[in-house]
Amino acid sequence: MRNTINLDCKTHHISKDGTYPILLRVTLNGEQDYFNVGKRIKDSDYDRINKKVKKGIRGDTRKYESIIDIHKVRIQTIIDDFDKRGELASIARVKEIYYGDTSGPKSKCFYEFVSNRIEWEKIHTKIKQGSFKVIAAQYKKLKKYKSKLSIHDINHNFLDEYKAYISNTLGQKDNTVYLAMCFLRKYTNQLYKEGKITKSPFENYPVGSPFEVELVYLEPEELKALHNLYESEELLTIVKLRKSKYAKNFHIGLKYQEVLRYFLVARYTGFRHGDIKTLKREHIVGNEIVKQLAKSRVGREKTVRTPIEENFYSLMDMENPSKLIFENPVMEDAQTNKYLIEIMKVAKINKHITFHKARYTFAIISLILGVDIVVVSDILGHSELTTTQRYAKVVDKLRRKEMSKWRNFRQNLSSTTIQINCTNCNYSLLKSEQGIIAQKCITCHCPNCATLNMFDLKKNEPMYENVASQHFVLMNN
Repeated sequence: MRNTINLDCKTHHISKDGTYPILLRVTLNGEQDYFNVGKRIKDSDYDRINKKVKKGIRGDTRKYESIIDIHKVRIQTIIDDFDKRGELASIARVKEIYYGDTSGPKSKCFYEFVSNRIEWEKIHTKIKQGSFKVIAAQYKKLKKYKSKLSIHDINHNFLDEYKAYISNTLGQKDNTVYLAMCFLRKYTNQLYKEGKITKSPFENYPVGSPFEVELVYLEPEELKALHNLYESEELLTIVKLRKSKYAKNFHIGLKYQEVLRYFLVARYTGFRHGDIKTLKREHIVGNEIVKQLAKSRVGREKTVRTPIEENFYSLMDMENPSKLIFENPVMEDAQTNKYLIEIMKVAKINKHITFHKARYTFAIISLILGVDIVVVSDILGHSELTTTQRYAKVVDKLRRKEMSKWRNFRQNLSSTTIQINCTNCNYSLLKSEQGIIAQKCITCHCPNCATLNMFDLKKNEPMYENVASQHFVLMNN
């Protein structure tokens, strides 16, 4: 493999103390990138023109050259290892292993490796903060299960035992188990890539895919009830009474009303909690909301154009000095969901509704109303249409359920045939199976003799007979 490794500091990255990072410019098979050795050099000690450490500096020259040589050898060793294995090296792969090697002490502790790797990811990648929260939660859960864990302890038996712990001991759902396995797979695969373990524990160990769960959403009638609840301001009357004479009554209904407002906005837009928090007046362009979504993949940021429904305008605050749509900061997810539980009780909606269910509701109701799935996918900001199809499956299931009513209806029909004849001329007016017509009685006009007839469908007999005055009188009365 053709490669060169040279000192080449970016002198425009100079700091206030007159130093800049020591960088090595690595060229490999035509690719080029810079590797930071984690040390800094004084501007006065660096020859910018010849790109080398100046000579004659007491003590510093030898120190700098030693640091540079150590890191050159480390990078060259990584490249040579690829060559020995017969693998094609790339700058990205070499850099990944290099920073993994230099991120901390050579330890067999899995937790130490993961901690160092996470710190490296924070510095050298642009992973969203929300992703780090998920990783931190999985890290904490694993460490609670086993406080000391070597990189060599993770094998098929360990994975099976850990899955059983999450499922049986913690009582968590299948998707939570799946996320835990994904966390372990990510960092054990990294160990394997860096040569710290000889075999990946996930080789021949199926992680699977996220399990399908029933999507809870609100029906149109329930949405209407919530909007009516908001407009009635009934929630504002709810007060949490003080528990001691030193405390004060808390008008918690103000918070309920506020949370319901956020939730309704999410229902009309399909936005996530994070997008509602950052919604500003500047995002309102004509009759649309034009906004970059908070949860976007790096390099694949998604800007959506969401049409504004008429009911949405009554929920907006266009006079807020902060330019945010909501005058008060939107509360965090956990607190919002606690309040939503109480709001649903007031609205008499017996469903477990979290804030994210507003997004489910937007998607499913839109599809039920006939909005094209491509349009729904675009408004939701999905990068793949397959993500939106999980909502379409719910709609298909509903459609099958509704259509099954026809089958049940046919099964419940009686074999009794109704024959309706004119009471005047006996002309055949109608022939049908009993139960096919939902009405209790039916009026028929005879085309043969112009007589009006009323028939009791339940008793299968005429209710009236025609008289000369063209009026109808009850029989058997």
